[in-house]
Amino acid sequence: YVNYNKLSMRNIITILIFVKVLIFANITLSKDFSNFEEQIFPEVILFDESDSQIKLSSYLKSENNKITILNFWATWCPPCIDELPSLNNLSKDLMAYNIDVLAVSMDRGNTSELVEFLEDNGGKNLIFLQDKNWSAGKNIPIQGLPVTLIVKNRSNILKIIYKHLGPLEWDHKDIKRGILNLVNNS
Repeated sequence: YVNYNKLSMRNIITILIFVKVLIFANITLSKDFSNFEEQIFPEVILFDESDSQIKLSSYLKSENNKITILNFWATWCPPCIDELPSLNNLSKDLMAYNIDVLAVSMDRGNTSELVEFLEDNGGKNLIFLQDKNWSAGKNIPIQGLPVTLIVKNRSNILKIIYKHLGPLEWDHKDIKRGILNLVNNS
C-alpha cells in the first residue's frame, strides 16, 4: 500500500531513477537491425522550427539521404529527454554519412519553446520537427514514447526498415555499426 499523498519529491525521483535503471537494464546493445519487416512510410504532416507545415515524405525525399532516423519524443517523457544527448552524439557521428537525425516533438506547445527545450537538453545537432496534430501518432502508429524509426529512401520510395520503442544508447558503437550496415546494404 502506497500513500501517494505522503510521497516526497525525493521519493518520486528515487522511483523514477529505479524505473529508468530497469528500462535500461533490459536494453540489449547488439540490436539486430535486419530483423524487421519493412513497412511503407505513411504520409505525415509536421511543422518545422519556423512553424511551417511540411509533408514529411516530401522533406525526406528532398534530402536525398539513403537513411534518415526519426525520433519521436515529448517534454513530459523522462526517457525521451534522457536519450536526447546520445541521439545528438549519433547525429554528429553520422553527418559524414549523409544521415540526418530528426527529433519530432509530440508536444502541442509553442514551437520556439520546444526548440529551446530540445537544445537545452542535449539536442543541438538534431533537426527539430513538431507533430502538433498527432499525425505521425495516428498514421505510423505511435503507441508509446520514445519511439525511433529508421527510414530508407530507395528510388523515392520511403520504407520504415527499423522501429525501436523505448530509450536506447544511440551513440553506442554497436548501435552505430548496425546503422552503418543498413546504409551499406541499401
